[in-house]
Amino acid sequence: MRYGRTSVIDFLSKFTMSFSGFIGTIVLTRTLGQEKYGTYVVVISVLAWIAIAGNLGLDQAVKKRISEASEGNYVVAGAIAQFGLYVIVAVCLWLVRPFLNAYMGIDATLVLIGLLAARLAVNFVQMVLDGQHLVHVSSLLSPIKWTSRSIVQIALVLSGFGLAGAFAGYVVGALVAAVIGSHFVSFDPSLPSRRDFTRLKSYAQFSWLTAVKGRTFLSMDTLVLAVFVSNSLIAVYEIAWNLASLFAIFGSSVRRALFPEISRLSSKGSIGGEIVGLLRVSLTYSGLFIIPGFIGVALVGDIVLRIYGPGFDTGYYILLILTFARLLYGYQGQFLNTLAAIDRPDLTFRINGIFVASNLVLNGVLTWQFGWYGAATATTLSAMLGLILGYYYASTVIDVVIPTTEIGKQVAAAGVMAVVVYVLRIIVDDSLPIVVVIIGVGSGVYFSVLFILSREFRTTVEDNLPFRVPVLDKR
Repeated sequence: MRYGRTSVIDFLSKFTMSFSGFIGTIVLTRTLGQEKYGTYVVVISVLAWIAIAGNLGLDQAVKKRISEASEGNYVVAGAIAQFGLYVIVAVCLWLVRPFLNAYMGIDATLVLIGLLAARLAVNFVQMVLDGQHLVHVSSLLSPIKWTSRSIVQIALVLSGFGLAGAFAGYVVGALVAAVIGSHFVSFDPSLPSRRDFTRLKSYAQFSWLTAVKGRTFLSMDTLVLAVFVSNSLIAVYEIAWNLASLFAIFGSSVRRALFPEISRLSSKGSIGGEIVGLLRVSLTYSGLFIIPGFIGVALVGDIVLRIYGPGFDTGYYILLILTFARLLYGYQGQFLNTLAAIDRPDLTFRINGIFVASNLVLNGVLTWQFGWYGAATATTLSAMLGLILGYYYASTVIDVVIPTTEIGKQVAAAGVMAVVVYVLRIIVDDSLPIVVVIIGVGSGVYFSVLFILSREFRTTVEDNLPFRVPVLDKR
């Protein structure tokens, strides 16, 4: 299977996941209200940080070691290590439950321990499948998880179970995906060697900061906001963040598909032409959706936010800032993904350390001074710094080719789309159903113009279609 098809499968899976999550979120915000939904967001944000302590880079180490070699029992070694970490973290959570409950504003430590088990289980299964070059299978677990979660959450919340129903849906969705995914995992049931644990540790000791960096970007602002603003504003901020993240899923899919390919090449001692080419490909398609997405947010984002209920359109400018942050972070991610795949976690460690420190300081200072606008700006500035560092360190170990021409064509196509969408919004009603149609027309214009402008895009489409298209053969 071509990595392009793997990227598309992963993208479609995540898009399906996002759609089911989109529907579920609307039900939660409208049923629970801004305050209770904000409490749910805070608990899930705390869970995300605790999951890092319960993993410590182990998932990335498992994926890397499995992807690069046929020797070693890294699946069983990883599972044993993961269970041990979970037990330690669960005990610590129980010991600090009074302080934890006070911060979250709800007595939910026991719930948090259950959520953690489900989250770590499904993440571990997905990382094993990625390492075994089954990204296309692993990708399907995300929509299964989110769809199962949304169905259970909608059913329970509408039945009057409130926050308890929302948390139960989270656990059920993760466990369903973990059980299904484990069916495709292949492993040696024998006991792992000491060397297997040592090799996992040698990678995890650097890669744990990657998880911290990723979580810092995704939810440091939410944790800091919990100190300075109400949960209702956090709910609006989180919705804006989720919408911004929707446009970034294709870039994430490209990274996920290319990691095992680059890792396999580097394990053979080949850090040259092919890897340089794959990095260029990842940079080319990282902005394929989020560049027009940023333009679309600027034009119709205020209307889209109204779907979630009264008051959510106040997050329009937050949505705009966070979408731009997502654009920068997407390109940064391609550089760090390549460094990690060629077994240079030491370099990603440096980048991630600077990113985390700067993000923490900027969030604390700017949120204190400017509220949620400061939080969004801090996230954007951190992403920009990470992008600069990612480019610098990547260029020290491989030749970095920036596809400026292809990115320029994407910007040009998005510009044509912007004109069409702007004109349509002026001359027709701006009700939600009409805006949905306008978004569809704008998307069609963007990809049509890009198809005309970019020979590389046309070639990529043809190479990854399962059938031949005559018009493409005449390019």
